[in-house]
Amino acid sequence: MKSALQYLDDHVETYLSAIFLTIFSILTIIQVVMRYVFDNPLAWSEELSRYAFIWFVYMSASYAVKYQRHVRFSFFVNLLPKTAKFIIQFIALLCWLGFLIFLDIYSYQVMSHLYTSMQTSPANKIPMFLVYLSVPIGSLLMTVRVLQHICRSFTGYAKQTNSSIQGEV
Repeated sequence: MKSALQYLDDHVETYLSAIFLTIFSILTIIQVVMRYVFDNPLAWSEELSRYAFIWFVYMSASYAVKYQRHVRFSFFVNLLPKTAKFIIQFIALLCWLGFLIFLDIYSYQVMSHLYTSMQTSPANKIPMFLVYLSVPIGSLLMTVRVLQHICRSFTGYAKQTNSSIQGEV
């Protein structure tokens, strides 16, 4: 039986993305109906749907990292021997990790500044730090996923190396 932590690790991005995409879709449909059917657009739904979309993007980005669904140019890397392929992929993961740590730090600083300034959105008066909180949470989730890929690549490479060494003996 899976623990609650394992279940959260397996599904957190899926559920959060689905929730924010649903909110975004419903609010957009409401906005279209109100604007074109009733000729009375709603300011609050447009703003809220925009913020739900921002959250959706960052949660989906973490989902893409988890399942390696992001754009990659792997044609030449796949032609290389296993050791060279591992080294290039490891360097790419380290570069990505460095960028994400940078994003973690600076997005947290921006979000903290917005929290202390208590800036609010124009239509809904939502504290803007809640909108900007999507960036540090999304980048933190991506950082965790990249660290998981680094650990898996090391264990996978070690298993491959050990099995090939045992096969030679």
